[in-house]
Amino acid sequence: MWPNRIKLASTALILALTGVACAQPVAPLQPIAPQKNRAQAPTEPAQPPKVRPAVVTLRAGELPHVRMTADLLYKILAAEIAVQRGAIAAAANTTLEIAQETADPRLAKRAVELYAAMGDVTGALEGAQVWVNSEPQSQEARSTQLALSAAAGQTEGLVTALIVEVNKSQDTTEAMARAIGILKRMPDPAQALQILEQVVSGSQAKSTLPAHMALADVAKAAGNYPRALKEAQAAMALKPSSEDAALRVLDYGVAVDADQAIKTAQVFARAYPKSRQLRLMLAGKLADQGDVQAALTELSLMSEQSPEDFDLLFIRAQLAYRDNRLQQAQRLLEEYVSVQSQRQASMASGATDAGAALADAFTLLARIAQDQGSPDRAVEFLGRIDDPGARYSARLRQASIRAEQGRVDEAIRMIDALQAADEDEQLIGVLTMSQILRQAKRNEQAIERLEKANQALPDSVEIQYELAMLLEQQSRFDEMETYLRAVIALDLGYAHAYNALGYSLADRGLRLGEAYELIARAHQILPEDPYILDSLGWVKFRQGENEMAEQYLRQAYALKPEAEIAAHLGELLWVTGRRAAAREIWAEGLKIDATNASLVKTLKRFGVEP
Repeated sequence: MWPNRIKLASTALILALTGVACAQPVAPLQPIAPQKNRAQAPTEPAQPPKVRPAVVTLRAGELPHVRMTADLLYKILAAEIAVQRGAIAAAANTTLEIAQETADPRLAKRAVELYAAMGDVTGALEGAQVWVNSEPQSQEARSTQLALSAAAGQTEGLVTALIVEVNKSQDTTEAMARAIGILKRMPDPAQALQILEQVVSGSQAKSTLPAHMALADVAKAAGNYPRALKEAQAAMALKPSSEDAALRVLDYGVAVDADQAIKTAQVFARAYPKSRQLRLMLAGKLADQGDVQAALTELSLMSEQSPEDFDLLFIRAQLAYRDNRLQQAQRLLEEYVSVQSQRQASMASGATDAGAALADAFTLLARIAQDQGSPDRAVEFLGRIDDPGARYSARLRQASIRAEQGRVDEAIRMIDALQAADEDEQLIGVLTMSQILRQAKRNEQAIERLEKANQALPDSVEIQYELAMLLEQQSRFDEMETYLRAVIALDLGYAHAYNALGYSLADRGLRLGEAYELIARAHQILPEDPYILDSLGWVKFRQGENEMAEQYLRQAYALKPEAEIAAHLGELLWVTGRRAAAREIWAEGLKIDATNASLVKTLKRFGVEP
């Protein structure tokens, strides 16, 4: 929730500006002109460049001393009020202006955070430049500036700056990690790889183990698995005992030659049997390749070589469960429960993690019992969970099982009887109850419960979003919109709230321009979300832009072939004269979910038999 997350105590800042000691020297401020494409709040006509006011005194080794003026106090309070009201652009612009005037690095950092909150990379970059000017020795400021430059696609000078950073560092591994952290912000991973290549070749990191592993990681991020494998192999050649290098050879090599990668890992595992992480990954890769027995054998060998490694029992049980070997999984879990129970009994309360381990085991045993058609036994296993960190969620799971059995009232009583330890548990309980009531078709009761919970937890975006969705199902659209706008005010990055409101408007053919803007904002936050892509396609279809609509709908359906998306894509095909293709898509949708309301209504509207 950005407004809460970035809330600034204005009184604290005012007091801080009187000049708290700073460990780094402060360089003279270099004024920076605002960039035209930065998000702008309404401003007065352009004024001549400002000169730093005389009330600011720069002090070597300390933060600047600022004598508070009425104008400065007003600006600080105005920025705080703007944040509270959700006007983040105005707050960011004002905060950056104050940072430029006072040369205070804390305000510059604050401006960066505000711009980042609304996704304004250019504004954040401008704030980072002021931050670096105010605190040139700050590693955090320089790293932030470089990362934002990369995110903005401003690569000129980036190679040189990164080479300087690497050469200044006494720890090559740490320097490479920082470089990767900066380059991963770039929109083009292939370009990030090219830049890292230049940085490595031009720095003291060339031909080092950390450099090869960094190149391997960035190549993998760029989808260049052959190059990633080559760099990982070069790292392993430099240090044959390196488990980190061996992990990369296995992980990246599977995409190039799975058999060879697994063989290499097996050789390493036999030479270095204590390489636990590598051997666990090896077991996982074997399972992924369909050789579950070989994976279990590898884990069994690990257990024999490290009998005190009790967690291996649980990992083996998880793998057996994943392969539907329920009896084997149950046997391993029972052994694990016995071991952890002994640990718990032999040590003082709180001195061991056995309680949490037992909670994990009982949770999986409950899942197995449900798969075996024994819900009562599942409830029994969940009832044995007494770890404080898992007890509440276990009781909620018990209630959910009772609801699945049709014992809804009993489930509600179970939840009502629980005592939440904090607001997080209280929220989970409310949402679980809402889900149970919704699935039981008791929407009015769910709404009543959520409205009461919203009074107790007024800043919960989850409760208000859930309320909005239920109200939409009741066709109470004005109330739905009120709650969705409240969610957006609480959390500017809540993509699904923008999407839900935009889709609702588009589906009803209302305010299509506004609907598109809302959905486009959601898409900006989550560009690969299939539901948001579906909404984009739907609003474009409503606007008559069929070609663009089809692109979005096909992309959404490829990512998530669901009945509702099939309904939308089929309707577009039908109205554009491609009725055979529409019937084909609708048939696919019916196979996925023949009861989907949107698909059923669409077929009925066009007179198509299911």
